Amino acid sequence: MIPAMHRAIPALVILLGLGACAANDPLPQAHNAAEAACRSEAEAAPEVKSAYQRLSADNQTQRSRVLADAAAAERAAYLRCMRLKGLIPPGGVEPVRPLQ
Repeated sequence: MIPAMHRAIPALVILLGLGACAANDPLPQAHNAAEAACRSEAEAAPEVKSAYQRLSADNQTQRSRVLADAAAAERAAYLRCMRLKGLIPPGGVEPVRPLQ
């Protein structure tokens, strides 16, 4: 019984890790080529790259703030691309951002 349990633990760790990655993705899954193009464009946006350049592993508070800024910039770039392609209507509600 113990050998089977030892084999199950690494698989569980991998599945939990993959689930955590998907939960932290600021963008919805792409369902067509246009959405995938906007996703790629948002990930490569200059404001997103700029946010990640400020990332420091030494300061956990700053790291959390920079990751939140990068996610917000990525989402804004994605929505801008989607609007320009006519895939979503203009307008909408600005997402709530924590005070800094």
